[in-house]
Amino acid sequence: MFAISIITAICLVSVFVGYLAFRRGFTRSADDYFVAGSSLGYFVLIFSLLASFLSAFSMFGMSSLGYRTGFGALFVLSVNLVPLGALWYYMHRKTFVLGRARSWMSMGMPFGERYGNGMRAVIPVVVLLASIPYLVAQVQGIGLMVEALSEKAIPYHMGMFFVPVFISLYLIMGGMKGAAWVNTVQGIFFSIMVFILFFAVMAKNGGFAPTMQMVFDTHPELFQLGAKGGKLWSYPMVFGFAAAMCLGCICFPQPYMHAYSSRTVKGFKTMLLSFGGICLVIITMPTLVGIAATVIVPGLKGVQADKVYGIVASMALPDWLAALAVAGGFTAAMSTVNGLVFGNATNLANDLLKLMVPHVGQKGLVSAARWSVAVIMAICVVIAWNPNTPVAELSVLAFGTVAVTIFPLWGAYFWKRSTAAGAMASTIVGFGINIVMFIWGGKNMVLFPSAKLFQLNGFLAAFIAAGLVFFIVCLVTKPGKIEQKSLALFFHPALDGKLDHNLVDRSENEYVKV
Repeated sequence: MFAISIITAICLVSVFVGYLAFRRGFTRSADDYFVAGSSLGYFVLIFSLLASFLSAFSMFGMSSLGYRTGFGALFVLSVNLVPLGALWYYMHRKTFVLGRARSWMSMGMPFGERYGNGMRAVIPVVVLLASIPYLVAQVQGIGLMVEALSEKAIPYHMGMFFVPVFISLYLIMGGMKGAAWVNTVQGIFFSIMVFILFFAVMAKNGGFAPTMQMVFDTHPELFQLGAKGGKLWSYPMVFGFAAAMCLGCICFPQPYMHAYSSRTVKGFKTMLLSFGGICLVIITMPTLVGIAATVIVPGLKGVQADKVYGIVASMALPDWLAALAVAGGFTAAMSTVNGLVFGNATNLANDLLKLMVPHVGQKGLVSAARWSVAVIMAICVVIAWNPNTPVAELSVLAFGTVAVTIFPLWGAYFWKRSTAAGAMASTIVGFGINIVMFIWGGKNMVLFPSAKLFQLNGFLAAFIAAGLVFFIVCLVTKPGKIEQKSLALFFHPALDGKLDHNLVDRSENEYVKV
C-alpha cells in the first residue's frame, strides 16, 4: 500500500499545481486557459510535450509488448521515432507561425480557415473518437496497476476512478499553464524512475548481456522478425505499427496545443526536433524491461501482461523504490490523459460550440471546456469497465485512426489545389474504413497484416484509401471561395523564409490583415 500512498501524494501535488495556476490568474481569459497566453518556455515545452505522449502505453504497454512479442517492438520504435522530429517540424511549422498571428487555440481553426466550417466541425469529432481508445488504454492501465499494487485491496473498477478524478480537478482549475507545469514535473520524475528500473532489472541477472542471453535461451522467438510463421513482426507489421504511431503523433491535439503555447521560435524548434530522440531512449527502457521479465516473471498472458512493469519492479527493487518506479509509470499515464483530454476539450469548446453559438463569450468557452473534461473522463471510465484488449494495441488503434487526417493537414499547408470536398471525403472515408475493419475483424484486422488486404493491416489500407480519395477528389473538384481566399494566408511569401524571430514578428503584423 506504500505505492498507493506515493501515487496519492503525486495526485495531490498535481491538483495543488493546477490550483496554483488558477489562483495566480493564468486562467482568466480564453487565451490564458487554452494556450497559456503563448508564454511557455522551451524547457517546459519539451517536458510537457514529452509527458503528454509518454503514457501508460509507453511504460506499461511497451513493457507488455516487449514481454509478449520481443525485440520487434524496438524496430517499431526506431522506424517511428527517428524521423518524427523532422516530420513534425515540417508539418507544424506553419501551425506555429500562423497560429501565433491568427490567435488559433484549437485543431479545427486551421482547417476552418483553409477549408471552411464543415472541416472545422468534422476534425474535432474525428479526433475525439480516435482519442477514446488511447484514453481508455490509460484508464485501463491505471486500474490494473492499482489493483496489482494494492494486492487487490483496491479492485480494478475502483482503481479506475483513482487517478481520473484528480486529473479532472487540476485540468479544470489550471488550464494549459497548469497542465504544462504538472506535465513537466511528472515528465522529469518518470524519466528518472524508468532508468532506475531498467538498471535494476538488468543487474538482477548479472547485467544486460547475461540477461538477454537467458531470454534467448528460453524464448529465441523474441529475437526474430517474422516469427510464428511470419505473423509476428513481419516487415509489413513493423511498418504498419510504426506508420500508425509516427503519423498519429502529428495529428493528435498535443502538437497543435504546444505550438500555440510556445513563447519563442527557439522553444518551438527545440521541442519538436528533440522529441523523437528523447522518446526513443526513454521508451526503449521499459521495452527491454519487459523482454527481460520473461525469465523473471514467466507465464503472463494478454491483458495480464500489462501488469509486468509493476510486478518486475517489486522483484528487482526495494519496496519503497519499487513504489516510486511504478508511480513513475502512473505519472506517465496521468500526463497523457491530461494532454489528450485537455486538447479534445479545447477543440469541442473552440470549434463545435463556437460554430453552434457564434457569440459565446470567453467565460462560456472556458466553462464549456471544463465540462467537456469531466464528460470525456467519465466516458472513458465507462468504456474501460471490462478490459479485453491490451494497452499497447488500444493505443496503436488510436494512432492509426487519427492519422488519416494528415492528408487534409498537408494539403492545407503545402498544396494550393487541395479542396474542402477532398479534405472532407478523405477524412470520412479513412475514418470510416478503420471503423469497418474493426467491426469486421476486430483489432487483429486493424493492427496485423492480412492476406485479404495484400499483407497490409487495416490501418494502412484505410490510410492508402484516404490518400487516394484526397488527391482524386481534389483534382476533380474546384476550390471554392474559401479555399481561394485562404491561399493568401497559407501561402504567404513570408512563410518561405527561415523560421526565426523576424519571420514571427513579420507574420504578426502582416497575416492578421489577410
